[in-house]
Amino acid sequence: MSFLEDIKPVLLLYVVGDTLTTLYALQTGMFYEGNPVLSRIFSMYGYTALIPLKIGFMFVLYHVYRNAGRYYWNITRYAVTGIGLLATVSNMAVVHA
Repeated sequence: MSFLEDIKPVLLLYVVGDTLTTLYALQTGMFYEGNPVLSRIFSMYGYTALIPLKIGFMFVLYHVYRNAGRYYWNITRYAVTGIGLLATVSNMAVVHA
């Protein structure tokens, strides 16, 4: 498989899902970022700083894809997909609560 085929669930859940739901929730003004590192970055650069952070993370993910064995790559991509799923669902639950 190619990198892009391998990361389709990552792109859907971690990049698009988490990013859109996070930005939407934060722009309502009724919610805050619970991660202290991201909260600090958002206070310094604004919410859109999340986009270059996600792009940078994709470069790190590509490095893992190129340099790790298939077993470790699979663990990494499934873990990131799971984190994306949890973050997206959590953000949606907060917005619709």
